Amino acid sequence: MSKTAIITAASSGMGAAIARKFHSLDYKLVLMSNSERIKPIADELGAKYLQGSVTELTDLQKLVELAQASYGKVDLVVNNTGHPPKGDLLEITDSQ
Repeated sequence: MSKTAIITAASSGMGAAIARKFHSLDYKLVLMSNSERIKPIADELGAKYLQGSVTELTDLQKLVELAQASYGKVDLVVNNTGHPPKGDLLEITDSQ
C-alpha cells in the first residue's frame, strides 16, 4: 500500500525537489504553497494540492483534511517553509 506525504512550500526550490523525491519513492502527495505555482507541480506529480500558507492554522487544517479525504492517512509531513521566523528554535512560539 502506498504511503502519503504532506509537503509544504512545495511549488519551487527545496520543496519541489522534496516532492519529486517522494513521488519517485511512490508516495501519494498532498502539496501546499502560497503561490499559484503549486498547480503545475501538483499536475506534474499527480498530487492533490492546496494554495495556502503555513502561517494560517485554517490552511494547515484544510491541508490535513485534504490528505485524509484523498488517501485516508498521513504517513509523513515535511513542514518546509521559505521564510521561517527568526530566533532560537526553542523560543519560537506556535503563533510565530
